[in-house]
Amino acid sequence: LYLSPSLTVVLLGRIVMGFGVAVSAIADVSYLHEISPPEWRGSIVSVNEACISLGFLVAYIVGYFVTSVDPVEGWRSIFGLSGFIAVIQFIGMLAMPESPVWLREQGRKEEADDALMMINGGNGWIRGGSGSGSGFVDEDCVGDTGETPSTLYASIDDSHPQREIPVDDDRTPASRIIKMWRDTLESIKQYIKEMYEHRRQVTIAVFLAVAQQFCGHTNILNYAPEITQQIGFDSASKYTLGITIIIGTIKFVITCFVIWRIEFLGRRSLLLGGLLTIAVSTMMLSITFWHQERHGQNEYMNSFSATVALVGMVGVAAGYAASFAPLTWLLISELFHTKFRGRALGSSTIITYLSAAIVSFCFFSIQKQLGPSVPFTIYFAVSVLSTIFAALAVPDTGGKDPDEIEVHMKKMRFWRWVHGETSLWGRSESQAYLVGQPSGKQMQLV
Repeated sequence: LYLSPSLTVVLLGRIVMGFGVAVSAIADVSYLHEISPPEWRGSIVSVNEACISLGFLVAYIVGYFVTSVDPVEGWRSIFGLSGFIAVIQFIGMLAMPESPVWLREQGRKEEADDALMMINGGNGWIRGGSGSGSGFVDEDCVGDTGETPSTLYASIDDSHPQREIPVDDDRTPASRIIKMWRDTLESIKQYIKEMYEHRRQVTIAVFLAVAQQFCGHTNILNYAPEITQQIGFDSASKYTLGITIIIGTIKFVITCFVIWRIEFLGRRSLLLGGLLTIAVSTMMLSITFWHQERHGQNEYMNSFSATVALVGMVGVAAGYAASFAPLTWLLISELFHTKFRGRALGSSTIITYLSAAIVSFCFFSIQKQLGPSVPFTIYFAVSVLSTIFAALAVPDTGGKDPDEIEVHMKKMRFWRWVHGETSLWGRSESQAYLVGQPSGKQMQLV
């Protein structure tokens, strides 16, 4: 991109860069989940989003100063600096250990032990607890505390089968091709079967992947200068880019705070609180643009509308930073077992990028065809529906393994309604159910 001689090369470079970002986005969350001790998993996985927010913020600031110095060719310097940072990151990643969970599933037990020793600073297979924090084993495959690697591996062989090495039996090329197609079809059938068995988790993953884009955050952040221009700011004013930097800063600070307190506040509470904030903020934006459509602009209304719209833009960024930003990939990684987690994260990433493309491409077209307020009205409606769905169907995954999450999920009102066990809104004979110990000492009304 830095040396590109034409627009065609620029577009090709962006496609290649997008492919690399997509692949890394699939891998990084799964990797962080598998190397994290359970008591710190929420914070460690969410650090990924904090780094993304910081990267956007730094890009805005650097872009502001570079384009001020060289408005015509400054973009080349930005891409060149990004490439230099990517090289440093690549060199640093060469020293990272492979995921011990993945190594174990491949039957490479000694390498898995070595990776855990490296990650834990020499402590090896020690399960993290509330008082230690010095080591861990992924709870999807851990036995009782104190088990040795050999006994632990023996206890998980059934649930995590190792990959068998195929043996060449000198069959003809035609039979090998037939077997390849049969194996492919069998894999597809197995994938569909697993999707059905995890249909609740899949539904939640798709919801998170789509809703985080259709809440409007991406457009409000990326098109902040254009939106501020629509509400009365001069397009040539430095305030427009300054507002983008302010929004990015607020988003980064809130994301860092959520990472610090995520285990205390709880994933479900953060998701619902963030969605409500986004809903109120998009409603403010919708009303502001609708009022301008109906009553035009004057000096007083420009000032008032700008203030309300800016509060709404900041509110969307803040709500997103407290909910979707740190929680989307964390919740998806915690909903699924290790053997299905990678495919779930990969599929969710594809859905997220497709949703982002649709939302971005349609923003100005919808404003032009239907009115400036319509996109924000759509974002408001999506946010309200998302809040309702999250309240009725998304469990808190903190401190639970996928099996415990599955049990808790089946008790939630939406999934009981899907199976005809209760009504969605009204009271029913099974409205109160026990959450926690079987003895019924802990009771929660849902």
